[in-house]
Amino acid sequence: MEKSTIERSIWIDAPRERVWKAITDPAHIEQWFSPGTQWHGTGLEVGGKIFVYNPETATEMYTQIIEVVDPPHQLVTRSAPEPPAIPEVTTWTLEEENGGTRLTLSYTGYEALPADVRRQRLEQDGIGFTMVLENVKAQVEERALPYPQGF
Repeated sequence: MEKSTIERSIWIDAPRERVWKAITDPAHIEQWFSPGTQWHGTGLEVGGKIFVYNPETATEMYTQIIEVVDPPHQLVTRSAPEPPAIPEVTTWTLEEENGGTRLTLSYTGYEALPADVRRQRLEQDGIGFTMVLENVKAQVEERALPYPQGF
């Protein structure tokens, strides 16, 4: 079966350390991603968990388990439950570029879905991940978020 991956990238006018903080600090994540996003477990370390809550209902939407923490270069999380048949894996990669940071988000794990559902999710999630990166960029560059409602 062909591996299905979404990859989106954006250049941010800031050093990697500031971008790293934006994608790992709960106070920053809550601003650009989803109000109510919380870190649980032992913190930002392998095995730590990120619980994402629906801000309207205060119910848990999903859980991510941290697999790789390499500041300020890479953060990798996978979906829970532990482990799903084909885990959904999110990889955040930060590279220095032109006096700023190239932030790349890669998301895999669609292989278990039926073809029609997979196509729909790839399209919807691709749009959503583009919005996520635009929000991260705006937050780091201290501008108004283009998508303040989150995702």
